[in-house]
Amino acid sequence: MLSIEITGALEGMPPHASSEYHARASALCDRLTEEEAAALEALITDGDDRKRAFDALYVLLARHRRALDSDRYRRIYERHAGRFDDMAMRAVLDSDMAMLHPGGPDLPGAVDHAARALAAYPHNQPLIAHHARVLAELGWSGAQVAPAELEQALGRVERSIEADPERARFRAVKGQLCALLGRHEEAETAIQRALDLEDSSQQGYAIRVIEYQRLRADIRLRAETERIRESLRETTERLEKEMERRLDGVARTIEQREQAELAKLRSESLGTLGLLAAVIAFIVTSVQVADKMPLDDALSLLAAIAGVLTLVFTVFAGVYAAVRSWWLAAPALLGAALFLYASLG
Repeated sequence: MLSIEITGALEGMPPHASSEYHARASALCDRLTEEEAAALEALITDGDDRKRAFDALYVLLARHRRALDSDRYRRIYERHAGRFDDMAMRAVLDSDMAMLHPGGPDLPGAVDHAARALAAYPHNQPLIAHHARVLAELGWSGAQVAPAELEQALGRVERSIEADPERARFRAVKGQLCALLGRHEEAETAIQRALDLEDSSQQGYAIRVIEYQRLRADIRLRAETERIRESLRETTERLEKEMERRLDGVARTIEQREQAELAKLRSESLGTLGLLAAVIAFIVTSVQVADKMPLDDALSLLAAIAGVLTLVFTVFAGVYAAVRSWWLAAPALLGAALFLYASLG
């Protein structure tokens, strides 16, 4: 059976839109005994006062959530939450339930439920913090969260801090959001402020301090990871630029060599054409001269011309043709024999 004190506190619960609603529910759940918790569950089925019935469910679930008793939270939620589909504050319970999913936290679902509750009660500061916290958890899980959405949530949290600067949870949530936005120094400052504001006499102090320490370690790890990632990016860009510069140098060197080879080939081709023209002119002139000479002299002249031409083309082949040198012995001997025949004749 509920004590008069508990009954009065339950009757005096503020409206759901009030920022005091969650704090009053938390204070009430801390005072419940096991017998009072059982009696409180009986009130949930009271159809005459549905707000009081929902408040009883909210307080009871808050008790199990603060005790980290996810099994009892899930059982009571599944047993009674369906009675309050028309109440916007039920979305907060749905969000917490999504975080307790048996397969692991359903962070997108938790964010959606929290956003629905916040849309119904936009000035409820604990709801602002709750939505920001699950949104930050979604971002920390590796999911893509738009920076604009994080900035919007951070702006709401900072306004809540201005209204209630002594609330440690608001500072911790700010630290999570700042870290996701790359503002790591500001994030660490917020976490340290949350640690300073925590009251060691309050229930769950040790758990909250451990959570804040974990957040600070995560923030430092994230900052170091981003620093390393930025360093790797800069190193990669520098290596890419250096590789590009070297490749450009190699390409220019190859192009210069190609141009030089082409110029050399063009010069050799022109030289070869000039030589062939000279040879042709020499042959034509020699034939014209031999035509006016006696037969024996003409034959000797033509033999000498043939020997000279054979020797010239043998030398030309030796210089420019990719052939083995001993292949040129026969034409060289032939040229020399013809020239010697002409000289002796």
